[in-house]
Amino acid sequence: MTMKNRHFNLITEPWIKVLDENYQELTVSMGEVLKNARHYRQLAGEMRSQDLVILRLLLAVLLSVYQRVNADGEPYEGLTIDDAWQVEVDSDLDFEDLIEEMQETWQTLYEGGEFSRAVFDYLKAYEDRFDFFGEHAFYQVSREFYDAHVPVKNQVAKGTGTVAIKQINRNISESGNSIAVFTPRTNTFKNQLSIDELVRWVLTYQNYTGVTDKTKVNRADKFSVSSGWLYNLYPVYAQGTNLFETLLLNLTLFEDEQDKYSQPKPVWEWATKRYLKGRIDETVPDNLPELYTLWSRMLHIEWEEGTPTIFTAGLPKVSNVNVFLEPMTTWRQDKEGYKPRVRRLDNLGTAMWRNFGDYVGTDDEENRVPGIVWWLNFLTEEGLLTQEANIDLASAVMISDGKGSSQMPAAESVDDFTIRADVLFDPDPLAARRWPRRIEEVIELTKKVGGTLYYFAKEVAELRDSNGSGSFANRISAEFYDQLNEPFLGWLASLRNDQDRDEKILEWKKALHSLVMQTARKLVQESSPTEMRGKDSTNIFTLYNATQLKIRKQLS
Repeated sequence: MTMKNRHFNLITEPWIKVLDENYQELTVSMGEVLKNARHYRQLAGEMRSQDLVILRLLLAVLLSVYQRVNADGEPYEGLTIDDAWQVEVDSDLDFEDLIEEMQETWQTLYEGGEFSRAVFDYLKAYEDRFDFFGEHAFYQVSREFYDAHVPVKNQVAKGTGTVAIKQINRNISESGNSIAVFTPRTNTFKNQLSIDELVRWVLTYQNYTGVTDKTKVNRADKFSVSSGWLYNLYPVYAQGTNLFETLLLNLTLFEDEQDKYSQPKPVWEWATKRYLKGRIDETVPDNLPELYTLWSRMLHIEWEEGTPTIFTAGLPKVSNVNVFLEPMTTWRQDKEGYKPRVRRLDNLGTAMWRNFGDYVGTDDEENRVPGIVWWLNFLTEEGLLTQEANIDLASAVMISDGKGSSQMPAAESVDDFTIRADVLFDPDPLAARRWPRRIEEVIELTKKVGGTLYYFAKEVAELRDSNGSGSFANRISAEFYDQLNEPFLGWLASLRNDQDRDEKILEWKKALHSLVMQTARKLVQESSPTEMRGKDSTNIFTLYNATQLKIRKQLS
């Protein structure tokens, strides 16, 4: 079979990595994933960031179905659907009734433990758009289309504007100007991938791109290219006990304060020319499937004897200010509005729990919770999740090098914490008693104690006349917080809504005091004669005593 006639159908061909119930790694098709999701523990690709990309792709499929039809495959009241699944909205659509129907759909799926026939009917209708080769190659454009929308000097025949496999493979991320030394592949194999690997990395590349490529799509004025939508988020999502539950918990069929219906429109439902126009015009998607499948690059792949050459042209950056449609991010506010928080290398070691307030509602009116947290709260309030359910919030972040000219991936950060629904969404009418507020106060206290330890370590280093007192203190502080992660997460998971809050907080204070003094004593035990002698009537023992007293006051 020639490459021209080759097919790789993502619905039927194996390309998604999962862990089964026995923790065995399998590679399965999209159809198998959606059919057998409850029998898989989780996605298991090369990186957790890649798993998040594929999770969002699967959610785009599910949302495209269940935002149109119910669990029985019947269109919602007020919607008319044609053979191509395109929606005509009746003029008398009652949106509140639609919300109730969608809620019933979610409950039916959750209780049934599997996705309905409608999902596979939908995939069948768009089967030709899920071929990695073919006339409408998945996440790609034809050679003719590519050449028509880039400068002449960057057309395919010129051989410029390409990106190497070793660059889109985020386990390597090697550009032509910077060699990646510590990689899982030798130079001989850096530019080799199987088809299933290539599919996973192409999807990942569209979400975490960087800005090193030189070719841009044609536009009358200059523009900044997108580095990838997910690259500019600090993602948060829910994890279930199996893949089906994970998909359902993140299946946000509607959003907070939504008051009208938006037809789902993932990239494969668009005519390529119309889709590209939207990207060139920097149009912000108005529906989640489109946002979850957003391109940062126009790609064309040429094949020669089974070897791909990937041509890539940058698309304009889409504004993420006040895009509350995005449910999987924490938010920060500045003069422009709300923007997604971004993880940087300088806060790489900061665990999720230390920013607990970013994930939950507080008394601060400016605090905006992630959409996924609002959704889980909604499900709990409606009785679709029990108060006793464990909520596992997770994050998988690809962090750039911070250089404006490249934004190449430099690290990946993965974290999570587990908390009971009745604690996270504590309905106590007395605001001062609500667990989220009390937990945030505990975390702030923990940070104060951590700050006291930091300054103790800094003063100890200064006794040595060390010019690197700050770096020494940073290292001690980082090690201290690493020690705190496991016990704090255990304490957080142990909370219940019927407990005496003061008793549980005292329990953490005792554990914190033990850990911080253990670290401080270790500095004393490892001190040198110089630190013991000290200077100007100050030595490590006087510093230790002062630190001990301050910590005792902070925890009293």
